[in-house]
Amino acid sequence: MQHHQVFSRFRQFSGVVPAGYHVDFVGTQISHKFIAGQNGTNPKPRGGPIQDVSYPIFDEEYFEWIDLLESVVAAKKVYTMIELGSGYGRWVVRAALAARQYDPKLRCNLIAVEAEPTVYGWMKEHFRHNGLKPRHHSLLHGAVTNKPGKVEFYIGGPVGGPQDLAPDAWYGQCLSKDYEVAEAKPAGKYNGFKVLRYKSGWRSIRIPGVSLGSILKKLDRVDLIDLDIEGEELPSLTSVAAELDAKVKRLHIGTHGKEIEAGLRELLSAHGWECRADYSLFSTCETPYGPIQFENGAQSWVNPKL
Repeated sequence: MQHHQVFSRFRQFSGVVPAGYHVDFVGTQISHKFIAGQNGTNPKPRGGPIQDVSYPIFDEEYFEWIDLLESVVAAKKVYTMIELGSGYGRWVVRAALAARQYDPKLRCNLIAVEAEPTVYGWMKEHFRHNGLKPRHHSLLHGAVTNKPGKVEFYIGGPVGGPQDLAPDAWYGQCLSKDYEVAEAKPAGKYNGFKVLRYKSGWRSIRIPGVSLGSILKKLDRVDLIDLDIEGEELPSLTSVAAELDAKVKRLHIGTHGKEIEAGLRELLSAHGWECRADYSLFSTCETPYGPIQFENGAQSWVNPKL
């Protein structure tokens, strides 16, 4: 299957990779410790010999790569990207390395928001290891929400249960359900944050809420917003629809519900956005690159007004 034409604008990585890391095709080095608990996803530590890295495989993240690379190619003078639910900063760092390769004069302005405190610390480490200075960008610890003030954020399920997972094994944390908060009890600390345990056994910490609107009001133009925020995608985008029209060129959205997907189609179509990809969660879809299985859904939208 032939790759999307935008990949031909970027060189495939060839070089030495330190032990304990793996590398993607633009040269982003990723520590194995970030995903050590994920079965079947952690490459064996190796280093020394020259490694040649191919373009990404055809999976649900392939469309995220297309959005990222096309947004870099289209950028002028300054490349600005927002990643919401950024984990260890995987996509913003990839964007910086792609921009560095495509146009060394292109200055990067990266904004990344991550709620899980351990993973937020990893993001700073990931930036530094890949030659980026965190202080030159905006790395925010918090959960994306439209609620003012602090919010409750799940860090794990019942102790000993299937969702009692370490950060390296789980990147699906989300805001706590409102109905649980009334029955919460103290349960120690996690990374300096007081833990609440609910009647269900799920545990949360209280962290800052970060709204997309508060980020956008400080920016004039955004080349790409990449968001994977576990069900908050529709309210977050609805609340800033006018700002998106005026400032944002492109969206890549990881979706987490059929109703959310339908709401996004209605919202963005009504505002004149053009849909470039739309694949529903928990499905196998026919794509230009053959059938691909999707766990999260994936939607890609372009703003023709910018």
